[in-house]
Amino acid sequence: RNFHPGGDGPNEEPVDALPEVFHRASNANTILDIQSGTLNSASIRGLSLMTIASDENAAPNADSQPVIDDDVMSLISELPGKSKGQAKIFNKKKRTVLEKVFAVDKDVRKGRLIRHLTKEKKIEVNSAFAIVPQNSAPDVPDGINAEIDRALVIEGSAVAHFLGDPMLEEMLFAVASNCESVIACRVSPKQKALLVKLVKQFVVPTPVTLAIGDGANDVGMIQEAQIGVGISGLEGQQAVNSSDFAIAQFRFLENLLLVHGRWNFMRLSKVVLFSFYKNAVLAGLLILYSRDTLYSGEPLFDMWSLSTFNFVNGWAIIFFGMFDRDVDKDYVKKNPILYAAGPNNEHMALRITLRWIALVFLHANIIYFVTDIGFDTGSTQSPAFHGLMANVDKEHPGDGDGSDLKIFGNLVFVILNWVLALKVLYESGSIIHGKEPALLGCSKKSKEGFYSRAAWTWHGVIFLCIGFNFFYIYTYDEIGKAGVSSFSPFVSVTYHTLNTRSISWMIFLLAVVLCQVVDVSGKLFSNMFYPTQTQIHREIQVLRYKKERREEKRRERSPDFEMEV
Repeated sequence: RNFHPGGDGPNEEPVDALPEVFHRASNANTILDIQSGTLNSASIRGLSLMTIASDENAAPNADSQPVIDDDVMSLISELPGKSKGQAKIFNKKKRTVLEKVFAVDKDVRKGRLIRHLTKEKKIEVNSAFAIVPQNSAPDVPDGINAEIDRALVIEGSAVAHFLGDPMLEEMLFAVASNCESVIACRVSPKQKALLVKLVKQFVVPTPVTLAIGDGANDVGMIQEAQIGVGISGLEGQQAVNSSDFAIAQFRFLENLLLVHGRWNFMRLSKVVLFSFYKNAVLAGLLILYSRDTLYSGEPLFDMWSLSTFNFVNGWAIIFFGMFDRDVDKDYVKKNPILYAAGPNNEHMALRITLRWIALVFLHANIIYFVTDIGFDTGSTQSPAFHGLMANVDKEHPGDGDGSDLKIFGNLVFVILNWVLALKVLYESGSIIHGKEPALLGCSKKSKEGFYSRAAWTWHGVIFLCIGFNFFYIYTYDEIGKAGVSSFSPFVSVTYHTLNTRSISWMIFLLAVVLCQVVDVSGKLFSNMFYPTQTQIHREIQVLRYKKERREEKRRERSPDFEMEV
């Protein structure tokens, strides 16, 4: 605010001469000077130079420049302002309660669908004359011609006059935020970092910024941004060494962001939610059990079994976090709008988190109370398929029927492991079937290696989660027979849980199926009535794939195909 294009007198040279392009900044400064009081960021962005006439707001001295010159008046369509005649497109009162509460997609939640149009706009849409924006872009301030693409080009010598003054910095950002692209040329390394900091300071909520560079002069900018990308090239490795990610060429940024960055954000979101979910379900079971034991501290699970919980249930989600894909690479490139799921926080939205919390309560209660059905009548239940006490042994007194706390906790633990393993399958966007036998990939003749042929999804769920759980509890059951040790309390517990009690398998099937019905029902309702943008594109991709498969089979059956072969 301390510089002006003109000098101190009519015949004096200006002290700090500036190019004409900065008249816009100087004139905007003058407007702020004639305003009473201070303006906040919202007022600055809403400032309209369209409503101020050049003659009416000229300075008192006729020799001085007007507040708004001809250059600014020719660019009025680019400036933010208020438009009193702008009609409303959507009627938010048409939103339903479920759309407000349950929907994750912002267009649905904020009432920006066709069914939310006002009566007048709906008539225009039906008559095919209106063009209604169908994107999730942030709301554009009134008075801006959204159909015009704008760009801002600014040099380092000009940036030096803006940076350091909070008011001018905010005004620079107000202009830059209404442009499709901003080019800052001939700027110093410090100015690059300050420009990134400018974005982090004035954008609300605080955005995730990315800076990419290939030289030592980009190090400050890369370190200032939340995500730094370095390009390894002729200018050395300084940028790469200071960055979070390194790529060989600039064109690889597309794959880094649209493909791998998007996949990783989706994977990590679900891994984090699943990790909290599985431990919350475990804690919920302990809380429910504590109520029945009068909060005496009696443990529900055997301590050695409990120590394997995270190890057993971690394999499937680890493979999920490494390999899962919701949509294919080529489809993402053709539809880059899918990247918006990340900035819109689609995968970790509050409503998604609340759904996982609801599943915690439902699954914990189902597992505990369904299992409790087979144990609430005491310890005498008919064992297996050969009648009461068929497994009694004179050398091992009491080795018949049984339903003590160890058996109850062991059955709950087995059911919990199954529910968590199946939950990973339902969250997977792609199941890796692989090619069996995978060991053929180790041969020299095979073009595919073992790691490309392995069925990682099924190996993680069947062998490492479910299979290893059964292997462990049966092995643990036998280890204690070797002598008195800390393993002794678990002797024959698995045998009595799964081998001598048919009701254990009935409870097991009932509890697991009920948990899956609850989970699938919620997903079915959400995908059918309130799908996310990602879910819609996944279904479109599947439909296209099926259509291509039908066309391919049709060509194979045609006589022309046989002639070509």
